[in-house]
Amino acid sequence: MAQSPLESFIERELRLEHALTAAVKNPVLLYKNEAQNFTISWWAITEPFVMEAQTFYHDFDQFLYFIGGDLGNMLDLGGEVEFTMGEDMDRLEKLVITRATVIHVPKGMLHSPLVFKKINDPRKPILFQDMSMTTRYRKFFPGSNIPYDQHNQIITDE
Repeated sequence: MAQSPLESFIERELRLEHALTAAVKNPVLLYKNEAQNFTISWWAITEPFVMEAQTFYHDFDQFLYFIGGDLGNMLDLGGEVEFTMGEDMDRLEKLVITRATVIHVPKGMLHSPLVFKKINDPRKPILFQDMSMTTRYRKFFPGSNIPYDQHNQIITDE
């Protein structure tokens, strides 16, 4: 059978990551596209935890999706999430998310803490999706230009 000319647009080799954070018991589905400078991850959050404790910013745009795991009603988040963001440290706003929500975090926007406060039913998890316009995750803490990775380790191979 001949290969389709559309094959270059199809990615069949997705991967599961198990160590993105110790607090999430389920594996995370991760996809990076170097040519398009794009990363996306899907998380099934089944119990409360703090994903990010400190405020920081990125040098790329990011979209965060919070969707309900009840496939009959994905608009019902099935829990509560707190997410903080703002343009400067003196004007951060804590958002309380209780229904399906998408948040655009522009390049340079301060954000976090990100706290999954309540999961109503672990069999209907909060489906969290992080879509970033980069394949190299870097975060910066306010007042600093030192890049850190997702584990808060300084990136030294710049």
